[in-house]
Amino acid sequence: MKILITGATGLIGKELGKVLAEKGHEIFVISRSLAKAREVLPFPCEVIVGDLSKGTIEDPMLEKIEAVVNLMGEPVVGMKWTEDKKKSIYDSRVLGTKHLIESLPHDLKVFVGGSAIGYYGSCGDEVLKEDHAPGSDFLSKVTVDWEAQTQKAPGRKALIRTSIVLAHHGGALDEMLFPFRAGVGGMLGDGQQWMSWIHLKDIVGLFVYALENRHVEGPINGCAPNPVRNKEFSQHLAQSLHKTLGPAVPHLALKALFGEAAAVITSSIRGSAERAESLGYKFHHRDLKETLHEICAPYREGEDVFYAEQFIPKPPEEVFTFFRDPHNLESLTPPTLNFHIEAVSTPEIGQGTTIDYKLKIHGVPARWKTEIDEWMPPHKFVDNQAKGPYRLWHHTHEFRPYLGGTLMVDRVRYRLPMGYVGWLMGSKFVRKDVENIFHFRRQFIARMDTPRKP
Repeated sequence: MKILITGATGLIGKELGKVLAEKGHEIFVISRSLAKAREVLPFPCEVIVGDLSKGTIEDPMLEKIEAVVNLMGEPVVGMKWTEDKKKSIYDSRVLGTKHLIESLPHDLKVFVGGSAIGYYGSCGDEVLKEDHAPGSDFLSKVTVDWEAQTQKAPGRKALIRTSIVLAHHGGALDEMLFPFRAGVGGMLGDGQQWMSWIHLKDIVGLFVYALENRHVEGPINGCAPNPVRNKEFSQHLAQSLHKTLGPAVPHLALKALFGEAAAVITSSIRGSAERAESLGYKFHHRDLKETLHEICAPYREGEDVFYAEQFIPKPPEEVFTFFRDPHNLESLTPPTLNFHIEAVSTPEIGQGTTIDYKLKIHGVPARWKTEIDEWMPPHKFVDNQAKGPYRLWHHTHEFRPYLGGTLMVDRVRYRLPMGYVGWLMGSKFVRKDVENIFHFRRQFIARMDTPRKP
């Protein structure tokens, strides 16, 4: 099918696009930025540029669309809700969906709408099935109006009420990991509120299942079959990191930090997965303890991990050629680092090659020696810091043949100097630096290529 995805650059959208593309569907996305879409989307697609929160979009490519997955929406947690922020949260979902539907062909086959488990509001110990009444708080009202717009779409309609998404990279755990890794993470309030959760693989699986199966209609809770109380969630997360549980965070502290948005963090939502299972969906991740143990594995050794994917519409042989020349590393590095290669131990890069270079980190001069630990052209190479500012820097570059092009995967494992103290003081700053370096790198590579096509 020709499938349109909105919100494709988000956590769910990127994984969903990959799964659908691998299944042979032709993917279209709507993005406010063509450059960002080319930089971060890890699958081949056609990009339609537009901002649905501001109005409808007229583009001849929309006439081809047979199915839609609507994932648009501004983030709702992590900051206080000012009136402008609340308007943005509402408009990005409700007005955005309204404008999307007005932009679509009338013979659409299926529309799978994103929604949120926050539809129900805080309901104590009640088991929440899809026919339960909605809540009355701000986020519940947004979700009710959001779903009402989805019901106006042509064709078969399904709604996925997404809960807390757990993933190896990104998602809710990104906000939780730092205090728990520091050994001070604790339950929120009295910890008795219920948390509905789901693994990224399963929320993507539910969207795909709803899209491809005609008997799936109406709302479906996007949560795993076994919700837990916040106290249990916190205990499992601490144990998965080999840490002890820290002190509880009082409601007053959460209110001071997040204002009205604190209600989302402390809501008690005990979602039922009964309908999803009765429709035939089979969950891959049902047990929270096992899920967190798997996701947190790299962090138990004190390592940080950076992971990024980028689709390049060229075969691995062509892409790898660029990386054969070590001096191209200078092009891929932000100018602010003053990166300069001083010596390469062999005429051509290969197993055991060492590269000496100098750079500046926030203006401080540093020297670095990299050794090529693995060299497997045209699909993989690994560089490892032999000398430099980190205790560990292990960068795996993969170039996977993917749907007529290359899926370039970067995975960096690193440790900061001075052990726990160095990590506590510098991890957030270093993480931001690493993200900026790879952001520049992806932008550079995206500019090298013409607009992607399936």
